[in-house]
Amino acid sequence: MKTIAGMTRYLLPLLGLFYMANASPSENPGNFPQRCQSDDGFLLILSDRDLDAARCKSHVARVLKAYAFVTERSGWKDRGPLTAQPLKFSVLGDPALKVLGYAQGPNLMVMKDAYMDNPLSEGTLAHELAHIQDFRQLKGKRMPSFMFEGRALTIGQAYRVSIGQPLGVYDRQMARSAVGFTPDGALALLENYQGRGWDNQAVGTVVVEYMRTRWKGGIADISVRLSRMIERIAAGREFDVAFQDEFGESAEKFADAFLGHLRATQNDPKQRLAGTMWQSVDMGAAPAKPSQATQEAYVGDLTEVLLWELLR
Repeated sequence: MKTIAGMTRYLLPLLGLFYMANASPSENPGNFPQRCQSDDGFLLILSDRDLDAARCKSHVARVLKAYAFVTERSGWKDRGPLTAQPLKFSVLGDPALKVLGYAQGPNLMVMKDAYMDNPLSEGTLAHELAHIQDFRQLKGKRMPSFMFEGRALTIGQAYRVSIGQPLGVYDRQMARSAVGFTPDGALALLENYQGRGWDNQAVGTVVVEYMRTRWKGGIADISVRLSRMIERIAAGREFDVAFQDEFGESAEKFADAFLGHLRATQNDPKQRLAGTMWQSVDMGAAPAKPSQATQEAYVGDLTEVLLWELLR
């Protein structure tokens, strides 16, 4: 059986090359005009169109609130890198773009202006800002994309809950994906350290929730412990070494335990979701996945991550 440690790491798919070659001006938002900024100059709001002053300042307040939540949730030892460089938040008005929001490297987040009126955008803010903070802490180092995504998605959901939002359709769809994973299907995703798409996000989230609720009796402070692992990677350790140093067990042995959990709960959705962020979700008639177009809107951020890696 293939192991996580034995796979080739970090090969850029052709998608990144295709995306770069076909980029339009609206997909290069880091140079849009500045519309307003935070009082300390850390956060810059950019847009391809004029923004009402009150709306612009509202964007500032919302981004800073989510950024502070991610900072506290992550429990970084050194918060210096988080504010060492200004953060650009670029608001797109182009209705033709499918992607709702994404992080591009450590200094730029992009979101469609119309999507900012959707309550789910609060979770997207925290999700993508988690990527921003991880990039800033990693200082150019890398870790598997499923771990990036699982960590960010759990933080995004926690932020939505913290501001009083009820769980909704998106959560029901993620829950259905979580209960649908087979050991073989999950292993194929975990072996691809540069995966992308809905399933990559979903399996990463199941991994992080398994660590929080089940593995080694449950690691309640998993967000902080993953930050410690990221700090080890930033210091020069490879992912597998940093994982073992932080958690006292190899990534390969963890994978075996995780796949055993999937095997034991394969026909028992209630048991698989017990204790997780989806435990209270009524899946009802929700489909296992959104439509393909909706999936692309939710998970387009990784395309930009890959592009940033290519241009580094």
